[in-house]
Order: sequence, then structure tokens, then C-alpha cells
Amino acid sequence: MATAGDDVTNKRKSLMCALCLDIYTSPKLLPCHHTFCKHCLEDLAARHPSGTFPCPACRKQTTVPSGGVSAFQTNFYIDPQDLERARDNTHCMAHLTKEVEFFCIKCDQAICINCKLTEHENHKTQDLQQAAAKAKIQLSENLARIERRVKLAKKNADDARTELQGIQDKKTELTAVIHKRRDAIVAMVTEAANKYRDEALASLNEMTDHMKIKQEKEVEITQQNLEELTKLQQRVQQAVDSGAGCELVTVAREMRCEHGSEGAVQNLTTKQMTTVCRPVLRFSATHVVTLERMRDYMGSAAKMEMAVSAPEVTVIEQFRCREDPDTDVYHVCPTTDGEVLVSYEKSMMREGATFELFGTDGEVAYTLKADDRAKITMVPMKNGSHVYLKPETENMLTFAKRTEPHLNRFFQLTNNLTGQATVVTVQIVSKDPLKTKVTEECTVTCGAHRALDVDASGQLFVVLEEAQAPDLQRTVRLYRRPQPDAIATYSPPVAPFQPSDVCFYTLGGQEVLLVADELNDAIHVVNVQDGRLSFARYLAPGCPLLVQPTALNTDTRGRLWVACRGGRIITCTPITSTTHQ
Repeated sequence: MATAGDDVTNKRKSLMCALCLDIYTSPKLLPCHHTFCKHCLEDLAARHPSGTFPCPACRKQTTVPSGGVSAFQTNFYIDPQDLERARDNTHCMAHLTKEVEFFCIKCDQAICINCKLTEHENHKTQDLQQAAAKAKIQLSENLARIERRVKLAKKNADDARTELQGIQDKKTELTAVIHKRRDAIVAMVTEAANKYRDEALASLNEMTDHMKIKQEKEVEITQQNLEELTKLQQRVQQAVDSGAGCELVTVAREMRCEHGSEGAVQNLTTKQMTTVCRPVLRFSATHVVTLERMRDYMGSAAKMEMAVSAPEVTVIEQFRCREDPDTDVYHVCPTTDGEVLVSYEKSMMREGATFELFGTDGEVAYTLKADDRAKITMVPMKNGSHVYLKPETENMLTFAKRTEPHLNRFFQLTNNLTGQATVVTVQIVSKDPLKTKVTEECTVTCGAHRALDVDASGQLFVVLEEAQAPDLQRTVRLYRRPQPDAIATYSPPVAPFQPSDVCFYTLGGQEVLLVADELNDAIHVVNVQDGRLSFARYLAPGCPLLVQPTALNTDTRGRLWVACRGGRIITCTPITSTTHQ
């Protein structure tokens, strides 16, 4: 059964425009008999330059008259005096000549003396000014709550737009890589190179277009939510600033029961980013380009999705050792003097490795001569760092990156390609770094390896084994000294997977294993607990600098050094509470 309060509410709603949610201003009647403010219809018509727009209420197509929106018929059934009284919020909607003086608690509305003596005679009421003061306090609290939500909605909208731009930027970058690889093989077979280039670009376009369409919808949704929250914020602020009793209690009711309630506002900010997506270029990791492998070398587009996580590191590009996008960096070794030793091949065509020492300004200090397949490591000592270069002859030899400077000792693994590797420690026994004492510890079951590292305890070490038939996939295995067999093998969350280096590193006070994945533009953060390797998250997901990481290392300042294909050398510095200050 309808009450007097319902009648008043309906009366007020009949005087409100459905577009701006405010009292009509110059109400215009459309041919479909729906009424809207003149300025609202002008905004609507401006968004439809064709001259035809759908009615916001019934969606019937409406043509703007030759005289513009002003030529629409004015709705004379709406009394201008009623509009004026409703707009000033001081007159009773049931008794338009009477001013409101009381607030009916039961009906949650402002009433006049006639209402109090008739329809609301047995209802509990209070003075309107007292109710308005209480409503103002409530609205102030609601305003603070909504302002927090508006801030979050703005962040969601900014994140969505940033993600959309990131997809486009990565597409541009990968397009350049595809064209570069096409140029590298065009001399061998022009027709085939053009064909595979077009396939790669088509797959990239299809992939990124699909991703962009989805992300554009996310941007639209977050922007709409932000606009709704901003409009709600303005309505509450207007009520607070006006101090009008009727408006204050009306808006307060909306904050409790209608579109301003906590549930309704919260729904507008639940659309938060949980993942970021970038296109990646899946290609063969082989360094010898043959006619049969041209398609693998050219690559194909694939979507790499990484969950969004709180920032852990600040990523900075230090310098570029080369500008060629196919430069293959094998090692990056920071010294105690602030210099960095980098070894790389000039291109994937195997032109021979180069060893160069770079200063902090990115300039080459000097170039070392060594076998093009030599392994390198830095051994920090009290009198400075020493560089060790060991050419690969009959043995596959790799030095660990982790050292014990107080003992002048480092860890080494020697593999003679028989499936067995020898674990030894090398200790420098004099100021001459070539005078060492080698202690053999144990033998482990291990294939030809590309890289390794040992944890802070010196008991666990991880080996990155080269691809072996029949799967031709590199493998990351965990060993515990002096046990001969691996105790765990890393299972990545993405396939295919191309690990290029491993490195133990401390993040948030916990030692983790980092695995560089050059195929997916990612660095995996792996937990090493209870003799198991388990994926935790990605380091700096979506960072535009992390493109095909190939080498990892740490320095004495706790920074992580990352070398990427193409010659980019970057550092990652852990974010701490001090960093944010």
C-alpha cells in the first residue's frame, strides 16, 4: 500500500531529469513523450553528429529538428513553480506553499507542519535543523569514504591505460625485431623471408589486436566507474556545501539505501587489475640460422600473461654494450670497483665473442682477448677484483657467481660431457690470482651445463643444463652437496620455456632463486624450500626494460645485474621502506 512518503518521493522523481539526476532545467519533450533537460539533450546530440540519437529512456531513434534541440517542444505539463520549489529544497512536495520544518524519522524525509498534523501525525519526528546537522556529519563521513574510492578508481583507470599503452609499445618493439631478423636472412632467400615475416607480423597483429580490444573494454569500464563515482562525489559535496536541510537528508538517504551505499560504491571499484599481458616473440634459441629454421628464427607472436604483484625492485638501464637487437650477451660481472665485465657475440650469426670492461658511464675501459667460448667470473679480494677467464676445451667449465671474499674462495663445476660433473672449490692462496688451491669435493650426475650458482649456505647449488635430446629443452636442477643426484627439477608455469641463467638473490629478506627466461621476457622468482623448487611470481612483470634476459649477477651493493639480448645492461635494486621515503 502506497504511503504519503511514497507519494512525496514519486512527486520529486517526476521533477527530476533521468540524465543529470537533478531537477529539470528547461524541460524538453521528445516525440516519444520522454522529458529531459535542454542542456542534457544538447550534450547527447553533440555525441551523435549524424543528427539522430536514441532516446535514453526507450532507445527509440530521435531526429534533432532543424532548429536544434531548442526546437523540441517544451513540456508545459511541468509547472515551473513546482520546479522552483523543488529546486530550492525548502517547500514541502505534498503542500507546495508550505515550508518544511520537521524531519520524519519513520519516513526518512523532510515535512511541513500540515504533514506532521495529518499523514505523519503518529510518526516520530524531530526538528529539521537537528536532522540536517546529523545528516551533514554522516555525509562528511561518506564523502571521505567516496574520496578514497575515487582515488582507487583513478588508479584503476590509470593502470588500465598504462597497460593498453604497454601492449602497443611492446608491439612496436617486436615489430622492429621482426623486421631486423628479416633483414638478417633476406640475402639467403628473399621470397621465403618475406613470407615468414608476413606470418610473424600477422600473428603479432592478431594477438595484440585481441589483447587491445579486451584492454580497451577494461579502460572503458574503469573510466565509466570513475565518472559515476566522481558524479556521486560532486552530488555529496554539493549537498554538504549548500547546507540545505532537505537536500542533506535526501542525499544522506541515497548514501544509505540507493546508489551511494557502500555496496554500490564498492562495486564500482572492484574491477582492479590482477594481471598484465604483453605479446612475446617465440623463436628458436639456436644461434645458427639455416634455411630450414628460418621460421623459427623469425618467431611468432604469443601472449605472455604475468600476475600483477607489488613492486619489489627499481629497474634502471645502465648502458648498452651494443645496439644490434640480436647481440647475445653471455655474462655480466660487476667488479668491486664499480666496473662491469660483459661478454657477448655481435649477432646470432656467431661472429665471435667479445669481452669488454665497461665503466660506470657505459664507456669501454678495455677489451680482453680470450677464446670465444670462455667462461668468466669475478673474484673479489681485499686488494680488488680479479677476472678469471677459462676457455672451453675438452671440458665444459663454469664458475659460480657467488664467492666467499673473506676466504678468497669460489665454487666450480667441471663437466666432461659423460653425464658426470666434478664439484670443486678453488681458493686463492697468494696475491697472485693464478696461484690457487683446488679441492675436489664430490661427483654429481649432471649433463652439459650453461650456468650455475650456489646459495648463501654453500650447501645448495643450482645447475642450468643445456638442451638434451629428445626434448631439446634446457633444465634447471637443484643439488645438495655432497649428494650425487639432483633433489629437485624446476617446473615453470609457462611453456615453452627457455632459461638462460640462474642466480640466488635476496628479496624481502628471503633468499630466492632467479631464473632468466629469454623466450618469455621474464625473470622467474623461485622459492627454494625443503629441497623443492616452486614458482612464486615474476620479477617486475611488464617492465619494458626486461626484454629477453640472458645473464644475471649480483654486486657487493646488493643490486641485481641483468643483461638482455640486444646489449642492454640494467640493474634491479630492491625496494625497501627507506627507498619509498
